[in-house]
Amino acid sequence: MPTALLRHLACVPLLACATAAQGAVLAPSAPCRPAPLLAPGAIAPYSAVTADAWTDLFDQESGWTGADGVYSIPLSGDERACAGYLTQTFFTFSDTFIGQVEHGQRLPGTAMVNNTQALLAGGTPAEDAIEFFWKTDGLGHPPAMVDADTAREEYFWPQDGAVVDGDLVLFAMRMAPADTAFGFELRGVSQIAWKVGPGMPFATYTQSVTPLQDGVDSYGRAVLANTAAARAPFPDGYVYVYGLRELPFDKQMLVARVAPGDFGNFSAYRFRDGAAWSPDLHAAAPLVHRMSSEYSVSPLADGRFLVTYQQDDFLGQDITVRLAASPVGPFEAAVPIYHIPEPGLDPDLYAYGAKAHPHLSRPDRLLVSYHLNTFDFAGHFKYADIYRPRFVELPLAP
Repeated sequence: MPTALLRHLACVPLLACATAAQGAVLAPSAPCRPAPLLAPGAIAPYSAVTADAWTDLFDQESGWTGADGVYSIPLSGDERACAGYLTQTFFTFSDTFIGQVEHGQRLPGTAMVNNTQALLAGGTPAEDAIEFFWKTDGLGHPPAMVDADTAREEYFWPQDGAVVDGDLVLFAMRMAPADTAFGFELRGVSQIAWKVGPGMPFATYTQSVTPLQDGVDSYGRAVLANTAAARAPFPDGYVYVYGLRELPFDKQMLVARVAPGDFGNFSAYRFRDGAAWSPDLHAAAPLVHRMSSEYSVSPLADGRFLVTYQQDDFLGQDITVRLAASPVGPFEAAVPIYHIPEPGLDPDLYAYGAKAHPHLSRPDRLLVSYHLNTFDFAGHFKYADIYRPRFVELPLAP
């Protein structure tokens, strides 16, 4: 592992399961006004640049020390660029390391849990504004923040979500150990909801099993609230819930839509069949081929939409975007915006999970994250920097 990959930055240890910073005082004047993301005239290939301050924010050495599955949701429900300055951002993570890091290495006693969370006050990557959350059981061991109430061997990997009528609602994949290449399989999709308020997020929550997974199709990979409440530039009143058809050599982007008031009424979901909206999940037609398992769809100021993902199904090194005139496409040709360098440094490293964070972006540049992992599990302890989110910014121009 090249030493250039490692980072040993100072950080502020954060308390597990402490009261969240719900009452944190935000800056009296935001550095920029909430606004839709600018509509790019043309996106220049490989024009994204590293956003080091955001990457540094997740370089923690005590307690929460790394995770993947990074989704961000503004508690205000306002998804516009710069809106993060005026609210708190909820982060949800999937598999997470809890423990201590010294001299770039994870210490003995480090544990991995299936999901954790964080709250960031304001829209800047300030270490004193973020707080990470995980639980501790009676023996001092850290369990997951949210657990599936179905079969005991199932666990949650949270996906995207939205704030709807005062509830933060997430889709969550129910995973289970399996004899597969990566050692797990998808059993279903649940919806979990927390009434937004003071205290630790998801200290109490409700969950419901959904019909949004059947065979190779599943939903919740990305959520777009194209509504007035989310301050979308041209709202049509629907929440779009994007999915994935996981074929062996072709991950396909799917979409359903529902009115916000029916977000938890799964019989009201309608699936895009290529020409119309069908109540049949299996009628969904692919919008984009060769997708990745995680992605995002962001509205732009001129009414177009930008999908951000990693090309070539899963482990491609290029973060890619496509434009469309509507939330359901058709999507234009793919434009690679950033070539992820880390896998080129070591054959065991791989990158995945690229997605955008519009409300933490500025109108003229879109914040995008990706994950880094290794096929050599012992490498996570020798090089603690591997398993942390990385961020880049894509310049946008009128």
